[in-house]
This record gives sequence, structure tokens and C-alpha cells, in this order.
Amino acid sequence: MTIIKTFEPEETTRKLPKVYIILAIVGLVSLMLIEIWVNNTMIAYGERFAKLTNAEKNLLMENQILENEIAKRLSLTNLASESAQLGFSAAQSILYVR
Repeated sequence: MTIIKTFEPEETTRKLPKVYIILAIVGLVSLMLIEIWVNNTMIAYGERFAKLTNAEKNLLMENQILENEIAKRLSLTNLASESAQLGFSAAQSILYVR
């Protein structure tokens, strides 16, 4: 009795299980949705940041204007003219009380 074995080459291509393919597709879709959400959120925050930056510039300018106005009103020439209008005069002689 003779046994003859024939060796046939095995298929080397393996097929991935359907579960892995489905998980990969679900993962990719979820990553795309997350990317879209992040982009929309960043755009909204960018608009808010631009508004806040403009508000900051306006407030800094207004603060500078108010500081200039305070400095102008507290200047010695302005104080001297306002005190003269109120009837105050420069002291002629200084008297010390002990």
C-alpha cells in the first residue's frame, strides 16, 4: 500500500474578521465627528476671543483717557486757577502755632 500525499500550497491571505472591520469603521467615523465638533468649537471660541480682545482695547483706551483727565485736573496750574476762582490766595506769611 502506497500513501501518496500531495502538498498544496496554503492560502496565505487571511481575511480579517468582520468585527475588526466594523470597529475600525466606527472608530474612524467617531474620530471624524469629534474633529468636526472641535473645529466648530474653536471657531466659536475664536469669535469670542476677538470680541474680548476688542473690548480690552476699548477699555485700555478709555482708561488712558481717564488717567489723562485725572492728571490734567490734578496739575498745579489747574489747581491754582480753580483755588483762585474759589477765593483762596497764596499765603503771605506763615504763622506757626505752638
